[in-house]
Amino acid sequence: MAKLQEMTQEQISDVLRSALDRQVPVTVTLKRGNAWTSCHTRLLALNDPHILLGDLQVHDGDETPQIHPAEKIGLSFKLKHYKHIFTVTAVGNETIGGSSGLSVCLPNSMHRLQRRAFIRAEVPHGRVVRASFWLGGRDNEPTHSDPDQPVWSGRLTNISAGGFQLISGPEADSWDIEVGETVGVRLAFEAGSESVYADAQFRRSDRVDGQTLLGFQFVGLAQDRKGRQGLQYISSKVAEYHRHIE
Repeated sequence: MAKLQEMTQEQISDVLRSALDRQVPVTVTLKRGNAWTSCHTRLLALNDPHILLGDLQVHDGDETPQIHPAEKIGLSFKLKHYKHIFTVTAVGNETIGGSSGLSVCLPNSMHRLQRRAFIRAEVPHGRVVRASFWLGGRDNEPTHSDPDQPVWSGRLTNISAGGFQLISGPEADSWDIEVGETVGVRLAFEAGSESVYADAQFRRSDRVDGQTLLGFQFVGLAQDRKGRQGLQYISSKVAEYHRHIE
């Protein structure tokens, strides 16, 4: 089973040095109200108790986010067979060893997950996984039917620790949701299994044979205990589905 592993301080130090030496890309995840935003950077220097990050690189047309001292930031990077996930606290602009950038505190904890968990697994034939989703994040699930706070749904076709795709009917054409918006998601796996709540960003919509395929990316899953529990459960299902297909 794909397992979300908590790393020791020695392992954290070693992997941060390796990420710095190899200049691996680092994903930055920030929460703004009920929405998430992400960008990329690299590690410039390590100087206990701080890490120096380079300039934030955003997608074309996106605004570079402003990060303030004491703000919590989610960071992740891929190294060897694992994706490493952790949260740091911003300190402010700093110069270390001749390089200038955003200084953040060294993480108190870090988790890693096998990169295989981020490879999409098709939901096996005969299995049904349903998703309900709504605008505004997992904590804003409507408690009753309200046209101003709709809850949409569909059936998953594939899933990974990074996101999922669902299929819905032509009614999806009228859904008022735009690419990049943050939604709350409830994933209901097979009968008798628990439901998983997560935040996700809507990424794309395609029409295939009269049905609508919607793609979503999980965000912020590893930044609190509840999210890590969800990530562990999702990863176990991904591993199970991979084994079923193999």
